[in-house]
Amino acid sequence: MYLILSTPSIEYGKAISHELWMLARPRGISDGETSQFFCGVKTYDGQVAIGPLDGTQPVHADADELSFAELIGHAVTEEEEGAIVAAITEAKGGSIRILDLIEASPSLSANLRTREQLDDDGWFSSDEI
Repeated sequence: MYLILSTPSIEYGKAISHELWMLARPRGISDGETSQFFCGVKTYDGQVAIGPLDGTQPVHADADELSFAELIGHAVTEEEEGAIVAAITEAKGGSIRILDLIEASPSLSANLRTREQLDDDGWFSSDEI
């Protein structure tokens, strides 16, 4: 699944992907790592999507759930933001499905798309090289 962002900015997409990565590899642990992104960022027709968002993400015991919540705070309701923070806090030391977080937030879930839907809409080039 892919999430079309409410803020159509590549930088914003990268920031979200980075903060999702930081849930598993927080600052101080991941400082020397070359790749610090959970998923890719894709643009099409003035829109930005991140994904794929499938699978389970480890959540480090020292993960900063507030940093992620602040980043997406403008795209969700206060109640949804609180639920996201609570879910990440509860998952510390274990794992979480990022897709579950998004699906539980009506403000975000309306923007979820499958790869097939994005293909049909032209997000992925079918031109042969």
